[in-house]
Amino acid sequence: MSKRNKSFFSSMTIARKITILYGGIFSLSLLVISFFVLLNVTAIEQTNVKEELIKTVENIDDYIQQGNTLSQETLETLLENKYVEVYVIDVKNHTVYKNSVGEIPSFVRQIQPMPDPNMEKQPWQWETEMSSRPEELEKKGFKINMERAFNVDNKEYFIASRDGSEFVLLEKEIHFDDNHYLVQAFKMLPNNNYYFQSFGLRLLLIDVLGIFLSFLVGRYISRKMLKPVEEIQQTAERISIEDLSQRIDTDGPDDEMKELAETFNSMISRLETSFQKQNQFVSDASHELRTPISVIQGYANLINRWGKSDTAVLEESIESILAETEHMSQLIKKLLFLAKSDQNRIPLQKEQFSLNELVKEIIKEMDITQAKKEVILEEKEEVEIYADSSMVKQLLWIHCENAMKYTKEGGNITFRIYKDKNYGFVEVEDNGVGMAKEDVERIFDRFYRADKSRNKEIPGTGLGLSIAKWIAQSNDGKITVKSELGKGTIFTNQFPLEKKKYKKGKEGTT
Repeated sequence: MSKRNKSFFSSMTIARKITILYGGIFSLSLLVISFFVLLNVTAIEQTNVKEELIKTVENIDDYIQQGNTLSQETLETLLENKYVEVYVIDVKNHTVYKNSVGEIPSFVRQIQPMPDPNMEKQPWQWETEMSSRPEELEKKGFKINMERAFNVDNKEYFIASRDGSEFVLLEKEIHFDDNHYLVQAFKMLPNNNYYFQSFGLRLLLIDVLGIFLSFLVGRYISRKMLKPVEEIQQTAERISIEDLSQRIDTDGPDDEMKELAETFNSMISRLETSFQKQNQFVSDASHELRTPISVIQGYANLINRWGKSDTAVLEESIESILAETEHMSQLIKKLLFLAKSDQNRIPLQKEQFSLNELVKEIIKEMDITQAKKEVILEEKEEVEIYADSSMVKQLLWIHCENAMKYTKEGGNITFRIYKDKNYGFVEVEDNGVGMAKEDVERIFDRFYRADKSRNKEIPGTGLGLSIAKWIAQSNDGKITVKSELGKGTIFTNQFPLEKKKYKKGKEGTT
């Protein structure tokens, strides 16, 4: 195929390609079948004629074998096809019954003169004469095509006469008791050229109609098959960042097209959720950054007005500016961490390490930073997990910071370490203010803080637990929460005891 033809075919729509492919295959098949039928049209006609002759002879044979007496009237009733000509010789009674139009052809065995009464004609003499029929007919000037002749119980010949016409002759001897019949059924074949042309013309008309219908049906099928694809295309064109609510109708049979539509709808739903979270994230980040910037700007104006001459105002302003700057710095660090985590750009260094030793290290650091809350460690057994130790430490510190923020002085913070068959667990429990049920369901959302009005004095960004959740999932673990207002909160963290086995090519990766 040339480049020009390839370009032309590739520029077609899928519907047109399917139509051409379907119509082309059907048309080619139809033409091939028609060609073979046309080649065998003569054989088909000859077969039909032979079946007519055999049926006629069988009717006569059955009638005689039932003990009935053959007559001219009964012969007429036995002939189903009136175009079949029959010549029956009753050898015993030296009688002829015939159903023929015009003169009997000379290739038909005629009745001989009455033999001498003292002479008896033996059946074997008939058999001898029958076996010599081809030679007998050829002597009379007929052409016998023995290649096309076949013989089962009958003697059958294809005979070409001197004027060019062709006949099929069927001869059979019938014996019943003392009766002896010679049945000769024959029919002239239609003119081959005329029949061939007539049949060929009809076949051509059928082929043209069939080809036209095949392309018409192919066009209908292609449109029917590609209708869901067109709907997907139209829906995709209507979708934009501002409008992700469009969906494809999935009514219809459970086929590949329905699966494609459902997959497309699922993808759009995920995109819609992602854009909503992104918009919410940007909005919340802008709000969180606006507050410290406003505070810094306010204190800067205060210093500009009175801080130059008032030492107390100057010190207060500087302390507040430093505090807000630290808050904004921590917020930006957490935002950068989450941005990298969304892009899978944070490398993990997983290893086997002791969870007990890591918790003890955190407890020592907590004792240094605060002394007004009691920290308790409950160890049931030694637990080693497979994870990134620095990330797990960061996760536990997030829980510790929240526990210290929301637990009153004199309260308890408890660590529990245990394991089951596949996972190691560490619980961080406090007896602080706790959370309502509706808050527990949302605490891992970014920038969400439980009971903001009551806890507005407690510093925080609402990003810590989002980071903790990502750390747990990245290390093949998870976090569960139990909390009750006024009674405290329990964060349960689980991590695999051993390296998880993944599919070939992915083992040991996240």
